[in-house]
Amino acid sequence: MPPSASFDPSNRYDRQVRLWGEEGQASIGTTSACVLGSDSLATETLKSLVLAGVHSFFIVDDARVEHADLGQNFFLQNDDIGRSRAEATLEKLTELNPSVSGRASCQSPTALAQEDVEKLATFSVVVSANQSESIDTKFAEVLYNIRVPFVCIKSYGLIGTIRICIKEHTIANSHEENPRPDLRLDAPFKTLSEIINETNLNEMTVEQLRHTPYILLHFKALDVFRKHRNNENAFPETTNARKEIQQILQSFRRSTEHSGTKDSENFDEAKAAVMRAFQKTTIGASVQSILSAAESSDSTQPFWLICEALRRFVKFNNGLLPLRGTLPDMTSDSNRYTRLAAAFHEKALLDAQEVLRLTREVEKERGVGDVISDDVCYRFCKNADRIRVQHGALLDYTRETKECVRKVQEMSIEEQSREEKVDSAIWLLLMRAVGRFRKEKGRFPGTNGVPVSIDAQDLKKRVEVLIRESVQEEGEIKPILHNVTDNAIAEMCRFGAAELHVISSYVGGIASQEIIKLATNQYVPIDNTFVFDGHTQESSTFKL
Repeated sequence: MPPSASFDPSNRYDRQVRLWGEEGQASIGTTSACVLGSDSLATETLKSLVLAGVHSFFIVDDARVEHADLGQNFFLQNDDIGRSRAEATLEKLTELNPSVSGRASCQSPTALAQEDVEKLATFSVVVSANQSESIDTKFAEVLYNIRVPFVCIKSYGLIGTIRICIKEHTIANSHEENPRPDLRLDAPFKTLSEIINETNLNEMTVEQLRHTPYILLHFKALDVFRKHRNNENAFPETTNARKEIQQILQSFRRSTEHSGTKDSENFDEAKAAVMRAFQKTTIGASVQSILSAAESSDSTQPFWLICEALRRFVKFNNGLLPLRGTLPDMTSDSNRYTRLAAAFHEKALLDAQEVLRLTREVEKERGVGDVISDDVCYRFCKNADRIRVQHGALLDYTRETKECVRKVQEMSIEEQSREEKVDSAIWLLLMRAVGRFRKEKGRFPGTNGVPVSIDAQDLKKRVEVLIRESVQEEGEIKPILHNVTDNAIAEMCRFGAAELHVISSYVGGIASQEIIKLATNQYVPIDNTFVFDGHTQESSTFKL
């Protein structure tokens, strides 16, 4: 039987499907990546993408395999010396996953940049691995305008960087850690209200009370809280008010004549959950900004079509998002928990069906077909409070160098610690200086047998030039340059443009994760710069 006939994505990608679901894996399965370069950093990035199950990849590199490549790229062997590096790495990469197709081109990335834009538009993402600043800039400008994500990655000695350039990226599920449960304590829906009204704690046996789901205990405590205030709309919005809810819950406890103890796991859960559960059901500022964005009013992109439908739903649903429809685990007898879970699930389905109906209206108004499936709409509604949108800036090394200089200028570095640790912004500034050095001298500092001490002086001059180009006052240059230590400059020269496999593996792995985030529209990608310092094994992110 051929491999394609027996291939089951849910089995092969079982572990990662648990992270981003079958819909996420399906998105990965349609992703096509174009990678500029075939060095260690490029192949490590591709390795993780191929293993994740992308649809296809395309390597563009005119380099030939040299002896030096063997020490830093595990995908190359002695027999490959003299061959096209792109073709040699292609062979090894396609062996990792037979369901992924790959192609290689021996042309230079510069030649590809000069081809028709339509060719670049066919890729889901373009990755630039250790390319020159001029190549990065050319691709960034083209891809930014056609809304194709561009990921620029570099590995230089013990330093690794990632820069994500994308005009707009929509996130259907940010996978927020420990999200607050959507229990609607302040706005119970009809079926939930019926269950609450049927619940009478006083008529229960102790055993029944001890197996009452804590969400019902919360509602009953809220009833007492409101009666104390003679206000049927009162809600505990302060810490002291929530502590009062905890005291009311304590008063509900009962003990049996046999045991004499009031200990009960469900009441302990109810007390512990009070501070997080008793929050007003509101729409977060980030979601509010998305629903009110201009794109919701006119865009034909699927994300924005549902956002407009969601906005209309919220308008006629008392300002509430669709119910998430899931309950947290809680101590309960099977019957009551099952009934509650079914009520929440059915209400979530009803809300999603209404949003789908509104989506069909929006699609018709904007002249597009039924692009949103029932399943997509349901998932979107389930995670409606976790949608996000990122707006990125065009890659501009001149502007970003000024940002780096500003960050270095704002640093407050103690004299004793200057030599011990170098800030990420300084490493990034030094990477820019290396780029300038390469552009002007046609080589990297510390190469061609030139002593480190000599190249360090030349590199420092270029750091000073970059600072001078970035500030307005002459007096600002010296304090900024003081923060860039001579030892850090010399370290960049000592690297000698070496590409360490351990750094490439680490940075390439992170880059592939970011590409998967872009492909699945799940989790929040780096916005927009990542720097890894191999000296301290520390990383940092910031926006340029």
